[in-house]
Amino acid sequence: MSRVLLKLSKGDKVKYISHLDLIRAFELALRRARIPVAYSSGFNPRPRMSFGPAIGVGVTSDDERIVVELASPEDPSDILEKLNSQLPDGMELLSAEAVNGSPLAGPNASRFQIAAVCGGECSPAAVARAVEQLMESAEVRVARVREGKTKEVDIRPFLLQADVTECEGRSVVLNVSLRLGDSGGARPQDFVQALLRLVPNLTVGRIHRLSQFRVDGKADSAER
Repeated sequence: MSRVLLKLSKGDKVKYISHLDLIRAFELALRRARIPVAYSSGFNPRPRMSFGPAIGVGVTSDDERIVVELASPEDPSDILEKLNSQLPDGMELLSAEAVNGSPLAGPNASRFQIAAVCGGECSPAAVARAVEQLMESAEVRVARVREGKTKEVDIRPFLLQADVTECEGRSVVLNVSLRLGDSGGARPQDFVQALLRLVPNLTVGRIHRLSQFRVDGKADSAER
């Protein structure tokens, strides 16, 4: 049984769909494109595919990763062409390659771009100082709500890098690298929450995942 690793972009037109809806849309595209996907056994067979960590509603991305197991070999370039003809507007496959093992287990961090506009007394300089303060802090605590319960968590161990990369007028662009994963991590929404405590007049307009990569320890390793 062969496997193919797909890299998917999620654009503005589909940024408000849930991760579950993204999976459903992709399953439908697989059927319509007649890709020879392998299925699980049992009473309710499902396509054998795996998705990387979800980025959340409202976030766009250039690096959503999906591994699909095939019942019979197929050229990755053919899969790319067939699926792109069936995916909804706002979703596009950027690459496809045959793989072995568990490629989704490699990346454990993501690099995000956050675009925002300063209002009131906020300024790009104030945003830059707030980012430096977060990076220099021993703890960065944010509130998370799950099943109606609020819990405070420290995201500082998962905040790998953050800086202001562009300033134009009252607009700023930040690049933020965060460790992600089932065993612990931080979302870009967590970072935004922490930043807004320091610069409350900042309005975030876009959060976009640029890439996924592997990090070992507390420092960025080479991107993969």
